Amino acid sequence: MIAETKKELPLSVVISALIVDNKLLLIKRIKGDYIGYWGLPGGKVEKDEHLSDAAVREIYEESGIESEFSEHLGFVSEHLIENGVILKHFLLHICELVPKTTEIREGIEGNLKWFNIDQLEQMKENIIPSDYLMIENMIKDRKSNYYNCVLEKIGDKHVLKRFE
Repeated sequence: MIAETKKELPLSVVISALIVDNKLLLIKRIKGDYIGYWGLPGGKVEKDEHLSDAAVREIYEESGIESEFSEHLGFVSEHLIENGVILKHFLLHICELVPKTTEIREGIEGNLKWFNIDQLEQMKENIIPSDYLMIENMIKDRKSNYYNCVLEKIGDKHVLKRFE
């Protein structure tokens, strides 16, 4: 049983998939909850902002890449827990964007790089565990469009406990 913390609203986040020539844009986080891990770029949806607008804005802020919204690929309800306590509840909207350029402007969120989507398994241990499964299931294979997820923070590692 997971103990409850103070009642905070879940955090609504857009996660963006930009793919060009079978390469996917990932960011190595330098701040936030997943420091040192590669993951899909994204960020918080602002008050009165549509998901599609948030996805385009966040990609531009993090990478300098202008893009257009293409498709909402799915949704993940993710709990980040530590010592049996829910630290955060993220509502993740996975969006596909079409980039207008591929040139990356380094931002303040982390290092950005294009990776061959078919070779990500080789670096699986360096990718946020839930992001890796989002890439495999929702982006590559276009499987289910909804998942419940639980990640447990143990020291500076994040262990996937549930993704179904």
